[in-house]
Amino acid sequence: MRHATLSCLLAILAGVWLAGCSVEPKMTDKHTLYIDNWTKRNNPEVYVEPQKAPPVPVSALIVPFQVTQDIPYGQDLGEQLTRVVWQTWTRDRVFPKLLYEANLKNASTPQAVALARKMGIDTVVVGKFTYIMSGGSRGASGVSFTFDVIDARSGERLWSMAHGGTMETGLTEDYILFLRQNRMPTEPLSAITATLAMDMGSPITNWNYGYKAPPPASPNPPPPAPPAGAGS
Repeated sequence: MRHATLSCLLAILAGVWLAGCSVEPKMTDKHTLYIDNWTKRNNPEVYVEPQKAPPVPVSALIVPFQVTQDIPYGQDLGEQLTRVVWQTWTRDRVFPKLLYEANLKNASTPQAVALARKMGIDTVVVGKFTYIMSGGSRGASGVSFTFDVIDARSGERLWSMAHGGTMETGLTEDYILFLRQNRMPTEPLSAITATLAMDMGSPITNWNYGYKAPPPASPNPPPPAPPAGAGS
């Protein structure tokens, strides 16, 4: 029986290693299995989107998003989280050229558009963090934000999207041989923002590089008619 239990535990630990988790082994008590936490969210809300892709991929200028909540150091936090959006989109190549002007914390949309036009940038990304809840490593955290992508030449709004997500902690599941516990990242707000930015950047990337979704599948053809006299 002891050998079977040990074999079962080794199999579980092997699966954990393959899944990228970590285990805290103990000699007398249950082992603790730590699972990296994830962002709970739905699909992004898309309010405005272009009807067709641009002739060539466009560049973009992003300025710090405003924080609508009355929280301490709101401007600095908005700048830090906008930087996460910029870093995520730069990694994912959402725009072939994406500049971030961190000093324009109080710039209005017309001012940002005028600067982009002066710099020869095609579009401007402006946004707002509408909800921020920081629970650190011991409590729940959440982020919601909206943004617009504006054509710097015409002032037309090309994209308008909103998204939000949360990350909860404290979940511990007690199994026979081990405990399963969620592990929060070092900076939950940045982790949530990066996930949301990745979700929202995907449709913009597809549009910017001319990706076209395949047409819907045609309905199945009707079955062939039975040969004459088959039913007689």
